[in-house]
Amino acid sequence: MGDARKPTRRQRPPYPDLIATCEALVAKQTTAEMVQCGYFRGHPVVCLADEACERYADDLTPTVDAAGASVERPCVQCGLLAAPDGPDPCLGLLPDVKAACCGHGVEEPYVLVVHGTVRGQQALDSFAHSGVGPREEDETACVSPCETRCGDN
Repeated sequence: MGDARKPTRRQRPPYPDLIATCEALVAKQTTAEMVQCGYFRGHPVVCLADEACERYADDLTPTVDAAGASVERPCVQCGLLAAPDGPDPCLGLLPDVKAACCGHGVEEPYVLVVHGTVRGQQALDSFAHSGVGPREEDETACVSPCETRCGDN
């Protein structure tokens, strides 16, 4: 399982708890080797050896369907469902923003604009200024089937 713990240069290292969660979830479904893990809208996802697709860790459903559209699940933080390949549902399309992520309760939120990127609390402040984003009372709410409280990851 060594490869899952060796991030590429552009990828930040997975959280130790995420690795353990994914290993346990995958072991319930298959004996295939997990070579990478991460999150997709807050849900633990894995890549298995000899496969080119990413799968949800809890039931190994691919995160992309045969037509190439993302297979969405409700955000683990807000419970809203995004349109396939759409923006985070709690953010929507923000003016002058190239990309944004609310963090889904498990990752650092960010906003990518023309002049740079803001992360963490600055991103949350930017969302609040626009009247969008995760609500504070939702930080530990979890609709993920992985049985791990999202605020604990």
